[in-house]
Amino acid sequence: MLPGEFRVDVAGIRAILIDELGGQALDIKLAIFENNPLVFTGTKPTTELILGGFITNFTTKRNLYKQGGQSAKIPYDEAHTDLLGCLISLAPYVNGIAIATPNPEDVFKLSMIPYWDGINDTATLIRDGAVPAGLNYTPGVTGVAKIACAPFGSGTKYNCIAVQGSPLPPGTTMSPDGQITLPLNALIPTFVLNINGRRLKTLVNLTPKTDYYLYYVMMCGIYTSGLSLPLKIAGGN
Repeated sequence: MLPGEFRVDVAGIRAILIDELGGQALDIKLAIFENNPLVFTGTKPTTELILGGFITNFTTKRNLYKQGGQSAKIPYDEAHTDLLGCLISLAPYVNGIAIATPNPEDVFKLSMIPYWDGINDTATLIRDGAVPAGLNYTPGVTGVAKIACAPFGSGTKYNCIAVQGSPLPPGTTMSPDGQITLPLNALIPTFVLNINGRRLKTLVNLTPKTDYYLYYVMMCGIYTSGLSLPLKIAGGN
């Protein structure tokens, strides 16, 4: 572990939102290969040309997938894996540069790579009222929706509920220990529940051409967050 517990956060790299990955990868490329030559010296695990190629390929394949649907999914998945792998390969190099400096956090900030500062206050933030934000979704094939929320702190688990037809009844609550309570005499709505803990999820068996109201809930340690604001999604085509 680095002095002060600082290190590249590999999980944080993997947690970069898909819609932000190309732009953030470009920022990292510029930071390490062009903007800070006196900091990022020595032999790097990849080249600017290779990283730039992965960024371009990911962006191209991402756009084709968004336009062309399932036929472009495998090339997109491969491009996504290649880009993440290249970014993660930079972790030992950046850690090595940082550990050799008196102020490692400055190096991580300059690199533009997500980093870990050794302080995990995720559970405390959830206990104090933090809720998931940045919900988004991509329509899939019939009855399928790919969903996500913004990444939170280290150690966060993510669950979600998609309620068919209308939002949860006013007054629905989620307790700090994870109990959801509907108001007295409220009808239990039709819903889909995903509790796999992952932030990026794929909901299946949704009723086609039907609106759903998506809620995320975060968990860390013994604490569960309140419900996010709902996002209206559709059950595929």
